Amino acid sequence: MAGMNDSLFSPVDPDGIRRFLFEGAGVRGVIVRIEHSWQQIRVRDDYPDSVARVLGEVTAATALFAGDIHLAGNVSVQMKAPPLLPLVFAECTAEGDVRGLARWGDDARDSSLRPDELSGAVLAITIERKESGTRYQGMVPLEGETFARSFEAYFAQSEQLPTAIYLASNQTTCAGMLIQQIPTEGGAERERDALTFEHAKILADTLQTDELLTLDATELLHRLYHEDDLRLFDAYPVRFRCSCSRERVAGMLRTLGREEVFTVLSEQGQVAVTCEFCNEPYRFDGIDLEQAFASEMLNAAPQRAQ
Repeated sequence: MAGMNDSLFSPVDPDGIRRFLFEGAGVRGVIVRIEHSWQQIRVRDDYPDSVARVLGEVTAATALFAGDIHLAGNVSVQMKAPPLLPLVFAECTAEGDVRGLARWGDDARDSSLRPDELSGAVLAITIERKESGTRYQGMVPLEGETFARSFEAYFAQSEQLPTAIYLASNQTTCAGMLIQQIPTEGGAERERDALTFEHAKILADTLQTDELLTLDATELLHRLYHEDDLRLFDAYPVRFRCSCSRERVAGMLRTLGREEVFTVLSEQGQVAVTCEFCNEPYRFDGIDLEQAFASEMLNAAPQRAQ
């Protein structure tokens, strides 16, 4: 495969995102494998196996999408399928910072949690771009037997891009691969790209779950496309990192309102908040809360012209 770089994955740091391109055709791809970061997400709660599998696949898909857009900002995926799965959420930034969580109902342990069994479930993908400050959200119903098929339906409906997605998750690793036809004006180039995409998809459909979970990008692509001319770009790392902070928690408390927050303070002697993503505890006493709400008043006050 001409232009193929050596794999930057290693047994020490196997978490990463790699993009690739079919030379001479408008077809691109992304491969994600997340081990250490996925384990940090998974141990934050006592997830049933079925719930952990869904969260792992959603986390891998979110990292795929962040690698696909490759722009400053972040991508988040949110799924609501009550009562079995009231919430599944994952987020990945352009820098590779990933986090995720899930909430589940009592019957989730005994369910396969296939998309076509989650009646009324909704899937939302949100893209926030830092450079422009814009925020785009697309929503589609869950459908098909796998979450990969649901994500493909999202791209077909919202982006009108032929896309093939492959996801896998177990106790130690979550992983995914995305192949996508790049938009073109039409004519011979579009026909060439469509044929290349179908060729890539047919070979990718032979991919086994254990291959997706255990092979690095170089070996995986060699097994699938050793007769094709690919360009494999350098890897960039994925790491578990939460974006919570004391300032953001204080802002959340301000949205609850002074009366409600100070009622909790009078009853408990402090206001304690634990981040759902990383379990970091934040505690606020009376002085902290007075400062937080004084900051709100200062920001809201009209500024005198200088």
